[in-house]
Amino acid sequence: KAVVSTQSTGNKASAALILLAVETGEIAYASKAEQFCNKIFNETPKTNDGLVFIQQWGSLRHASNVAYACLYAESKGVLSNSYKASAKRQIDYILGDNSRDFSYLIGYGDSYPLRPHHSSSSCPSTGSCGWDDFNSNDPNPHVLYGALVGGPKSANDYDYEDKRNDYICNEVTTDYNSGFQSAVAALVAMGEE
Repeated sequence: KAVVSTQSTGNKASAALILLAVETGEIAYASKAEQFCNKIFNETPKTNDGLVFIQQWGSLRHASNVAYACLYAESKGVLSNSYKASAKRQIDYILGDNSRDFSYLIGYGDSYPLRPHHSSSSCPSTGSCGWDDFNSNDPNPHVLYGALVGGPKSANDYDYEDKRNDYICNEVTTDYNSGFQSAVAALVAMGEE
């Protein structure tokens, strides 16, 4: 069968292949896991700054999910090649090692998203909250520390605008953060900082 090209809430086949390789030790599963990581990091389009671009909606979610999947496979001895540097590149990009010097993790670094697509952080502390608040061009009144926004909507590093109504670039969700946090934890466990 074809090699899986992503790892997301809607497509868990790569994770299943990696887990089967870990649990069974079968070479067929390990080979598919290797093909997946190779395809992601060596054949998938990238931005000029090295972000693996899988899909427009939540591009950073996809990059961090595949980074974690391959880090996990590597940490379990499933892969014959190392993809740690490529996976780390995804996390470094997210944290601001890019030509924009822009962190996509809210509250991290000197320059990060101020207008995430998130209703409660766009509402004032007191009083009512309505569409005028949501549609305002002002930064959100509350900093949503640690939330990961969607990121660039194409393989162009500059195809990102910090606009609250741009849910493709600025939406924040728990599944965006889960792969990112897991990849960071894996890198720390593997001795990276």
